[in-house]
Amino acid sequence: MSLTSKTIVVFGSTGLQGTALIEALSPNPDFSIIALSRNPTSGSAQQLAKLPRVQVVKVADDNMDEPSKVFPALGLEKGDVYGVFSVQSYVDDNTMIKQGKIIADASVQFGVKHIVYSSTDFGGLDDTGFSTFECKRTVENHILSLPISHTFLRPVQFMDIWLPAAPFQFKMGRTVWAKYTYYKHPERKHQLISSRDIGKAGAKAFIDGPEWKGGVIRLAGDEMTVAEIQKVYKEVMGQEMPFAPSFMAWTAKQFVPIVKQFAKFFDETGYNVPISEIRQELPDMEDYRSFLLRHKASN
Repeated sequence: MSLTSKTIVVFGSTGLQGTALIEALSPNPDFSIIALSRNPTSGSAQQLAKLPRVQVVKVADDNMDEPSKVFPALGLEKGDVYGVFSVQSYVDDNTMIKQGKIIADASVQFGVKHIVYSSTDFGGLDDTGFSTFECKRTVENHILSLPISHTFLRPVQFMDIWLPAAPFQFKMGRTVWAKYTYYKHPERKHQLISSRDIGKAGAKAFIDGPEWKGGVIRLAGDEMTVAEIQKVYKEVMGQEMPFAPSFMAWTAKQFVPIVKQFAKFFDETGYNVPISEIRQELPDMEDYRSFLLRHKASN
């Protein structure tokens, strides 16, 4: 790696967002990337290692217990890292808050200049009533209290959860959303974003610096009704949108707290990102049709 490049450490590197960020940023010769992985020999980690200026480094869970351990465990010294990309896979709300705060605190202790934190869009609300969203706001507020420059990426719902091979929990979520939330509002537009475009926004945040849009980037690439989503899906994929069993989705909405919160947020508010505004900054963002066409061509 170039000694003159800015080093970016990517937490969650093999997930959708981390991978997209690395793919978007690695062609830029001004940056070198350390992609953290629990299993550097995995197929996804090895694919990242083939990209220019990317080094995959093993990270152990016990290195993430407290801020003072995080960077020394990677063999790095204070001042080595310019930026950090922080995204957490969902385990539970408390774990997401803990990990987000530890990465932020470690970044300050280690002299990192810029942290890009992948959060969520809050629909313009001070309290969404959805604990999984609010735990991200808690991490945002913690970062704001620290002496470090930041960019918050605030994406809407991922287009990726509307793919045919999406994990069952995503199929369950889209079933609740389509059949037991927005069915009351068939005219309402639902906003979506490609994970590829979240990565591109993260890369632009590092390139342009924390001054870009004041450090808060709301992200949406398309907005469609339920009927429009299903119509485009059928036109591109040649089959009806697969859903989870309706009774299971109804039961989850009635009795699973996190699903009830999720349904209430979308039933009462939903997203309202000004898409035309962000397209001025990221003009090549995918709409849902182009996203599906790309996915279909790659399979």
